[in-house]
Amino acid sequence: MKRVFLTCAALFVSFSAAFSQDVPTREIGLRTNGFNDLGFVYKKQKSENVYKRYRLAFGNLGLGIVNGSSLVNFSVGGAIGKEKRKSINDRFQVVYGTEFIPRLTVIHSPGGNVSVNDGTMGSITITNAGNLLLNTSLGIGFVLGTQYNISPKWYVSAEIVPTVSLNGTFGSGITIYGLNAAFTSSNVGLTGMYRF
Repeated sequence: MKRVFLTCAALFVSFSAAFSQDVPTREIGLRTNGFNDLGFVYKKQKSENVYKRYRLAFGNLGLGIVNGSSLVNFSVGGAIGKEKRKSINDRFQVVYGTEFIPRLTVIHSPGGNVSVNDGTMGSITITNAGNLLLNTSLGIGFVLGTQYNISPKWYVSAEIVPTVSLNGTFGSGITIYGLNAAFTSSNVGLTGMYRF
């Protein structure tokens, strides 16, 4: 009986210690790099100062009618990566890491002109495009930034994510490939996060 009591007491102390930790291991927030671009961010702590990060970077659905022809455009993209943090003092941390960034855009137009990303920060206009175009991108981003801890539960960060990506547009007898390396202001993001 004494052995059962000691085993139950040891288990109770172990579970109490495990569930009484006040250290948040997950974070959720919003990221923006302009008033027209808002995304969700989720981070999960893997070890001390190392986090797995997930971003739903953008989603877009558009419908346009030009000279009686309709244009439907749908795009979605995100990122998954690893983030490391190095403390400067009690409030500031340097943030760095990498992300894998996939993107998919579907364009449907029965006719007329369609502009698509050519992979070099420009676009190509396709005349009399019909049916369906598929634009894909796979990239690697390099996260560099700073984080300011407002409180134990809240922080804000500013980061830049320079990217290198391969792009391709396919459909309607068209194949376009491109390579893009971007280090522009559109890669800068401000994030507000909540720890839980």
